[in-house]
Amino acid sequence: MKTLLSSARRWLAVWAALLLGVGGAAALGVGPASALTNGAGNFAIASPSTAPTILTGTNNQSASNITFDVVNDWGTSTNTVTLTVSPNGQASNNCTTGNDVVFAGTPTAKAGTGSGNEAAPTVSVGVSQNSADTACGSNNDVLTLTFTPAPASGTATDTFPVTVSGIAYNVGSAASVGAVTLNYETTIPTAVSSPTPTGTSNATVATKANAGATGNNPQTYVTVGGTGVVSDIVVTEAAKAQVGAELCITPISGVTTFSFSGTAPTVTVTPSGTGITSATASIVGGVIEIAVAGGPSTAPATFTVHGASVTNGTTSGLAQASVSTGASCPGSSVIQSSVPIFNSAPTLNSAIAGIDIDATAINELETTYPVSGGCLPSAAKNSVILATDQNFPDALAASYLAGYLHTGILLTPTANLSSETQAALQAEGITNVYVVGGPLAVSQNTISQIQATPAYTCGGPGVGTKTGGNIQVTGPIYGQTQYDTAEQIAATPPVSYVASLDLAGAYAGQYNDTTGNQSSTPTAAGALSTAIIASGANFPDASAASVMAYHDHIPLLLTDPSSLSTQASAGLSALGIKQVIVLGGPLAVSNADVTAIQGMGISVIRIAGQDPTDTAQMLASFELNQQGTTYSGLGWGTSWGGTVMVARGDFYSDALAGSVLDAVNTQPLVLTANPSTVGTYLAAFLGSGGSTAGIDNLNNVVGSSGNIKAIQPLGGPLALNATTLSAMVTDVANG
Repeated sequence: MKTLLSSARRWLAVWAALLLGVGGAAALGVGPASALTNGAGNFAIASPSTAPTILTGTNNQSASNITFDVVNDWGTSTNTVTLTVSPNGQASNNCTTGNDVVFAGTPTAKAGTGSGNEAAPTVSVGVSQNSADTACGSNNDVLTLTFTPAPASGTATDTFPVTVSGIAYNVGSAASVGAVTLNYETTIPTAVSSPTPTGTSNATVATKANAGATGNNPQTYVTVGGTGVVSDIVVTEAAKAQVGAELCITPISGVTTFSFSGTAPTVTVTPSGTGITSATASIVGGVIEIAVAGGPSTAPATFTVHGASVTNGTTSGLAQASVSTGASCPGSSVIQSSVPIFNSAPTLNSAIAGIDIDATAINELETTYPVSGGCLPSAAKNSVILATDQNFPDALAASYLAGYLHTGILLTPTANLSSETQAALQAEGITNVYVVGGPLAVSQNTISQIQATPAYTCGGPGVGTKTGGNIQVTGPIYGQTQYDTAEQIAATPPVSYVASLDLAGAYAGQYNDTTGNQSSTPTAAGALSTAIIASGANFPDASAASVMAYHDHIPLLLTDPSSLSTQASAGLSALGIKQVIVLGGPLAVSNADVTAIQGMGISVIRIAGQDPTDTAQMLASFELNQQGTTYSGLGWGTSWGGTVMVARGDFYSDALAGSVLDAVNTQPLVLTANPSTVGTYLAAFLGSGGSTAGIDNLNNVVGSSGNIKAIQPLGGPLALNATTLSAMVTDVANG
C-alpha cells in the first residue's frame, strides 16, 4: 500500500478512529465490546467473531485488537487491568517445552472520549513475565494497563471506550493448537464481583507445515463483482511428507471477499518420482479442495494449481486465501495463513462528460435527474441555476444554493445562451432559472434569450408538452466582484438552512499538512453553525468543497488569499456562523484570514495539503470520517456507496457543476494533478482505499466504509486520459 500521505496527519487520523473505542478489531470481525458497568459486578472484554490465525514456530504475528469500556468510579486512584496469556485455555504453564505464546513487543492503549464531559484517563502499558511461567526466560506473557484518572471534572462516572492495539505474538514451535486466551482481572472497584480471571481470545494458534505457498504472480486484476482466472497458486514442500491427503485453498473473509468458482483448476506435481500419483482439484463451497493420492511424498514436491477462476466480491484491494493440509478440508496444518490470489480492482464507471464544458454540466445534471426518469424532483419546482462557463467562482459558490433548491447547475458563455444549454432547459422541464453572476458573467442578452425560450414539461419538444409560457428568470444574484456574488448566493436560502455541525474531533490538525493556522478547539461545545471559506483567486479548493457545500448545507464563501474579504466577513456575520472550514494552506487562505475569522469569535478547522490534490484527498477523508463520539468528520463513511469522483485539477471545467451528483449519493470529489498525471497524494489516497485498514483507518471504525469500490471520472479523455484512469484503478487494486 502506498504510504505517501503525511505521517503526522495519518497517525492523528488513526488516533481519532481509535477514540471511537472499536479500533482495528473491527476489520478482524470483533463484535461490540461489553461495558464495565458501575456496580454491576461484571467486566467483559469482547472476543472477535473470527480471530486471526497465528502459526507455530513463527514470530511477530498480529492478533486482534482488544476493546472494552471502563467506568471512572475509582475517584483519584490509579487502577489496573491485567491480561495474562493462556494458550488454548491453560491457566498457566505457558512456557514449558516450547509451548510459549508471548508478546512480540509492547502494544499501545488509549481511552477514548467519555459518555459525559469528563476528561479521559491516561493509559500506560507494560509487559512482564508471569511468575508461574518460569520457563519464559526473558519473554513476556503479561500485559498490564494502568489507568491514571484525569483531574476531576464533569461527570463523575463517565464511561470510556478503551482500545488496546498493536498486539503481536511470538509463537513457539510446540505451542498448543487452539485459541490464545487472555485471562484478565482488574483493581477497578465494583468492576468485578471477585478477582477470578475470565478469558477472552484474540488469536488462534495452528500448526505450521514445513511448506510455503505463493500466488498472484504475475498480478491478476479482477473487477469488483466480476469473475476472472487468476495466476497459478504454487505450494512447495520444504521437506518430504508435508502435504497430506487433502490440500485446501480457502478464501479469507475480510475486506476483500471472493470465492473460487467455475470449472475446477488443474494441478500438476513436480518433480516426478516423489510417490504422489495424482492431485485432483474440485470446488466445494467456494473452496479449492485437492485430493492427493499416493502420498505422502518421499521427497519435497511442488503443487501448481493452474486456471483457478474466482467470483469477486464488492470491495477493492488484495484478495487472499489460506492454504492448509490434512486428512480433510479444512486442513489441520497450515501451510500459509495468507496467500495473495489477485488484486480486486474498482469499477471504472463511464465518464460523465460532454463535447464541451456546457455539455459536461448537462450530463452531470441528467445523470442525477435523467429526462427518462422524470427529470428534476418535485422539491426543485422545475428550477435550475445558470452560471457562466468562462470562470469558476459563481458556479462553485452556487453549489450551496443548488443543494437548497434540490437542483443542479447549468453553464453558458457570457454573451449568448448556448444552444445545448437551451435545449437542456427544455428537456429537463425547467420553468425558472436562477441566474448567478452579474452582466460580465451572464449578459442581459443571455437572460433575454432565456426569457424568450418556451417552457416544456419533462422531455422537452417531441416528448413533453408546452406549459403555455416562457422560462422565467430569478435574479440575477450577483455583486460587483466574485466575493460579493458568493456573499449574495449564501444569503439567498434562509439562515435556518445553514448546517449546524459538531466537529470537535477535527481540531487536532489531522487534516492540515501545512504551516497554516487553525483553532485548537471549537468556540463552544456541541453543534455549531458552519460555513466554508476558500480562495476566490483559484478554483481547486472550492471545486473539491462544492460537493460538501451541496450535500451538507454549508454555505461556501470566497476570500482574498492575503486578507479576509469584507464580503466573506459580512456573510459570516449575517449567517450567524460559529465554525468555519478553511480550504487550502496559507497561500490559498492566509494566516491573516484565519486570525480575522477567529477575531469574530469563530473557530477554524483548516483542511490543507501540500498542493490542491493533497487538499482534495484530505477533504475526502474529512467527509468520510465517522463522527461517533469524537466528531472528527462529516460521517459520510457510514453510508456512502464506495464511489469517489475524480476531476482534473489543472482546470475548472468538469468539476464546476458536479456537485449535483451528490444529490442522491455521497461521493467525495478528488483531483488529479493534470489529465496525464494522477499525482502522488491522490495515488496514496486511492491506495489506502484498497487497503485492509481503508481510508484513514475507517475499516477499523465503521466496517468496510473506507474502501473504494468505484471510480467516477468527470470529463472526457482530454480531461482524464486512459493511462491516468488505468493508473487510478491500479492504485486502488494494489492497496
